[in-house]
Amino acid sequence: MAVPRIFGITIDSDGARELLNSPEVAEAIRAAAHRVAATADAQGHRVKNKERLPVTVVTEDPTDRVSATVAIAHPAGVGMEARYGLLKRAAEANGFEVTGLDPDEAG
Repeated sequence: MAVPRIFGITIDSDGARELLNSPEVAEAIRAAAHRVAATADAQGHRVKNKERLPVTVVTEDPTDRVSATVAIAHPAGVGMEARYGLLKRAAEANGFEVTGLDPDEAG
């Protein structure tokens, strides 16, 4: 496989893959997801029966990359995200840039 060159720098693809799939990077990604979930949960949103809106972190066995997903584990989650943008705001509060649909502009 050809090694890409960017601005005269040769990228070690195998080394980058090894680093990105390392236990240390996996732990950093999972810790960031848990911080975002805690920030979203701290907003205190509740569903109709007055229970707290459940915010969860889902991690899966890595395939070609490490990942973690922050989700609202309730049918009302889509509406809550559309109305309040609670996951988007929680991610931004933790230093992440979130792009996509803007709840203020959604039809």
